[in-house]
Amino acid sequence: MGAIPMRQRRFLLPAALVAAAGLVACSTPSGTGGGPSSGPAKSGGTVTIGLAEAPDALDPTVASTYVGRIVFANMCEKLYDVDADLRIQPQLAAAEPEIDEDGKSYTIKLRPGVKFNDGTPLDAAAVKTTIDHYRTDPKSSRAAELSSVESVTAVDDETVRLDLKVPFSPLTSILADRSGMILSSKQLKKLGGDFGTDPVCVGPFAFEERPSTDRIVLKKSTEYYDKAKVRLDGVTFTVVTQPNVRAANLRSGDIDIADRVEPTDTKQLESAEGVKLLPVTSLGYDGMTINVSNSNGAGKSPHRTVDNPLARSAELREAFALTIDRDAVNKVVNEGQYVPACTPIPPTSPYATDTPCPKVDVARAKQLVRQSGVKTPIPVEVVVQAANSQATKLGTVIQSMAKKAGFEVKVQPTEFTTGLSNAQAGKFEVFNVGWSGRLDPDQNIAPFWDPTSTNSYSGADYDDVTKLIAEERATTDEAERKRIFTELTEAFLEHNNLIYLNHPKLILGHRTDVTGIAYFGDGLIRLKTAAKTG
Repeated sequence: MGAIPMRQRRFLLPAALVAAAGLVACSTPSGTGGGPSSGPAKSGGTVTIGLAEAPDALDPTVASTYVGRIVFANMCEKLYDVDADLRIQPQLAAAEPEIDEDGKSYTIKLRPGVKFNDGTPLDAAAVKTTIDHYRTDPKSSRAAELSSVESVTAVDDETVRLDLKVPFSPLTSILADRSGMILSSKQLKKLGGDFGTDPVCVGPFAFEERPSTDRIVLKKSTEYYDKAKVRLDGVTFTVVTQPNVRAANLRSGDIDIADRVEPTDTKQLESAEGVKLLPVTSLGYDGMTINVSNSNGAGKSPHRTVDNPLARSAELREAFALTIDRDAVNKVVNEGQYVPACTPIPPTSPYATDTPCPKVDVARAKQLVRQSGVKTPIPVEVVVQAANSQATKLGTVIQSMAKKAGFEVKVQPTEFTTGLSNAQAGKFEVFNVGWSGRLDPDQNIAPFWDPTSTNSYSGADYDDVTKLIAEERATTDEAERKRIFTELTEAFLEHNNLIYLNHPKLILGHRTDVTGIAYFGDGLIRLKTAAKTG
């Protein structure tokens, strides 16, 4: 497909992505699991969701966890969202953005009559306040995503205009994620940097309390513009890190919905009475991030090579990568259910590349180790999520593989949010961390390879990568972007700051007396239309 005028192309997703209808699951009578639905949907009641990790701050300004996005999906709506076919659609916006001919001005009409969950109106001034806050707050994790924005103007109460420094093709997809979540100006002014302690947005549910890190309670919003469709009285999120415990709690009914059922638990749950499984192929990836030059904190200059063997030697990083057998990892750790990969772009994307993954080559890895002159065994500390049997298994498998070339891997289980904080601070050597994925490959790449990004845990700062990211962002031509993404994936294999392992299959589990869950390839659990039955 050739170039299409930007205003049209923004929502006309490629046919290959439309074909990703296979990435969609909804809690209807079809599906895998034992037992029929318990009866017609009814109003009232609450559901409890077992999350695989604890969300970080409930403030879109600084948040960086996938599980946090699951919570936000139910209390912080965005200017745009995706539908069941993974097409971008207006949410708080009233229509797709109008984009001028040079691609540097986006005019967005807002849905009329919308109120925040504190009763204050959502208008263009509130949108401007939020986006300017995201752009300028010193601690913002959204600043890099919105770095192309020069200014935000409230044209009238229901119209906002974003003027850009340069054309930026991923912008609409970015506004369909945390950068598009609009915050109550009243609450933001009141709490400032503590917004996450009592967040107020627009959503079917409103924040009620977070009595501990591991528990979040939402209640049905009285101000929501579409509240007639909301049938649940509330939602409780509880953290259950061990996959087998999460599965057991789902079987027993202690939780109604289980986030990310692991492949090792699917067989038992497929035959469990009163349980249904909803599998989707993820837009994201799992990988091993190596701290090369995150010496000052992610996104902060100057980037200096840190003091560990893999950071000091690109050859040692290549050697480490050459010991990893992705197919074996998939078979042993993931029951063969994931898609082995060495790029951040999922195979369902129209931008998926044909870049071949390096074959396991222990002999070459040993040669590179000898050439480095570093005495063996070479110590490497790999951080994995604590209390997660699958992550621990991955760590031990990597340990065994890398040992063949002279690496002595120490597996360091760490609580998830602590691991993320340490990653942002640069206090790690290797971190096993995944990414839930976005529709536009730019957002699977730039957050981790842009030297100014607060998610650039490896401290990546390479002129070739930075130049290519700027080029793919500046064009809307599909063929040209795919060519650039191919060059980028080749560069990633050369630098090895991030060793990609696979594209996961996400499996949601729920009790059959819960219906109306929307679960798409982005892995978010949307409960606006969910209900209890019976």
